[in-house]
Amino acid sequence: MSRIIFLDIDGTLTMPDMGVSDKVIWAINKARENGHYVFICSGRNRAGVKSLEYIGFDGLICSAGGYIEVNGQKIYESALSDEKLKLARDVFDRNHVYYNMEATHMTFQSKEMSELFVSQRINDNMNSELQRMLSEEKDMFNIHSFEEYEQNPVPIQKMSFICQNISQLDEPKAVLSNDFNFVIHDIFSAKTINGEIIIKGTDKGKAIHQVVDYLGLSMEDTIGFGDSMNDLQMIQACHHAVVMGNGSSELKQYATTVCESVKEDGIYHELERLGLIR
Repeated sequence: MSRIIFLDIDGTLTMPDMGVSDKVIWAINKARENGHYVFICSGRNRAGVKSLEYIGFDGLICSAGGYIEVNGQKIYESALSDEKLKLARDVFDRNHVYYNMEATHMTFQSKEMSELFVSQRINDNMNSELQRMLSEEKDMFNIHSFEEYEQNPVPIQKMSFICQNISQLDEPKAVLSNDFNFVIHDIFSAKTINGEIIIKGTDKGKAIHQVVDYLGLSMEDTIGFGDSMNDLQMIQACHHAVVMGNGSSELKQYATTVCESVKEDGIYHELERLGLIR
């Protein structure tokens, strides 16, 4: 019986300044060779997963469910309306919260946000999402300026944000929570708070349902691996929900099981325990 495996990237498949381990790459390839499906399921946009395609996957869920691709074919794409994008930008600007705007193939980001990311230290107890944005090369996410967006707007699927004081998020949360899933990552750096907003009706869990329906499989066939609270809907949706040993303590409350950390090749060991890579 074919199973379908969904893998978050940051803090699950990879860690900052580290690629995917040989053991995990072998496990992914072996699972597929044994007739199982393996999908990326990430908050990164399509541009941000390009560097991992060499491993070989059956499809991609990107932008926290805002973009879905199966066997190289796009089957779904969502976007913020102009009205909701303006609402979010205005309230972030009023509260001096820095943000980016993530499209399918590029990311628009303010100079201030880039500088704040660069100013942090990698070993500063930051969550995996922030560490990723610090350590990855700028061209990996095809980053452009806000001025370029204004000149040539494209559909925006998701926004990430960063600020230095939790009180800066009081008004954004009040204004945006009706229209967006407002995620604050629960492991902060010593100096910053970061998170993301995703249009309601779009999330990793719903995207997984779409993929399963498209492939004609059952939700009982699903296995999901994640580490942070932006994986919550994926963990809740999947029949077998795995949280990494290095993952959020809050997320672990929703898990079927907790596996080894990403540095200890947790994906490899859990797939072996499940009998998918023998």
